[in-house]
Amino acid sequence: MTDTTAGAQGGTFAAATSGGGLVWPRYRRDWGAMAALAGLIAIVLLCFVVEPLLERALGHGPDEPFVAQLAISASVPNPHPASWFTHVKTGHGSTILLLGGDGPLQRDEFLRLLKGGQISLEIAFIATAIALLIGVILGTLAGYFGGGIDALISRITELFMAFPLLLLVIALGQTAAQRFQSATVHGLFEPGILALAVVIGLFSWFYPARVVRTLVVSLREQEFVEAAHMTGARDRRIIRRELLPHLSGPLIVWATLVSAGVIVLEASLSVLNFGVRLGTPSWGSMLAQAWGTLLNYNPNQGSLIAGASNEIVRWAPAAALFLTVLCLALIGDGLRNALDPRSER
Repeated sequence: MTDTTAGAQGGTFAAATSGGGLVWPRYRRDWGAMAALAGLIAIVLLCFVVEPLLERALGHGPDEPFVAQLAISASVPNPHPASWFTHVKTGHGSTILLLGGDGPLQRDEFLRLLKGGQISLEIAFIATAIALLIGVILGTLAGYFGGGIDALISRITELFMAFPLLLLVIALGQTAAQRFQSATVHGLFEPGILALAVVIGLFSWFYPARVVRTLVVSLREQEFVEAAHMTGARDRRIIRRELLPHLSGPLIVWATLVSAGVIVLEASLSVLNFGVRLGTPSWGSMLAQAWGTLLNYNPNQGSLIAGASNEIVRWAPAAALFLTVLCLALIGDGLRNALDPRSER
């Protein structure tokens, strides 16, 4: 291989990993990825900004029932939820259920949908951040130092990958995580949310660890790393200043895809009756409420809860989950192509 060819390949690799000023122009040419980015921003704003404002404007929260106000007879089992734009008289005036009630308790379906998205996104973002933190540290150490450290971390990674993630989360969620159900970080999170996110994150780090190790093994042979060694730079400085900036692009792509996977995993755990605790809204728990869980399945539950009056109770959580996962997947795909100068759109 000639020096010119090696330099060209090194420049291509650096551009693909670090991105540079051409990433955003490439990304903007992908209309699907741009639409997905706008959709994800809208979903985040709705869940984290609009939902608290709506609570104040409407005068009630997502967990406030309106059974008595709607005068539903207690002798009727499993009453159908109220329909769209139902006006409700309360002790301090009146309010409106924009998407109707959620079921027998007649809680605001729209507020619960936004609050459920907030909780599902919190779990996804926290779990992804924990997985990234552990994976980047271990993957960088393994790829940069090699030898015994690489062998030890690789064996630990393979050990974690050998266990089914879903079963591990269920087992820990029913044992160790139960001790941390009350951890809310001064009321910032709902009870149980932080514990579930930490458990998922602790068993998702091996994917970024393998990606980071592969990239670092290639990067440590580049000329700029050798030049840093020749100037007497310490390993810590080389890793922080020379290697980590080149890992940002692939890790952002990975984070979007894994965040989508965590949202689906949380919903799967709720359907298995091992997700967030009962009463806490999340897209997974709302799906489980509308359709039943694996351990408490009622084949007539979906039609009984939704009925003909408010079909949105069954489909709104599923649609919100699908759109969010789709946006994250399209954003990750767009970033991957934007970071690779050899890709052709």
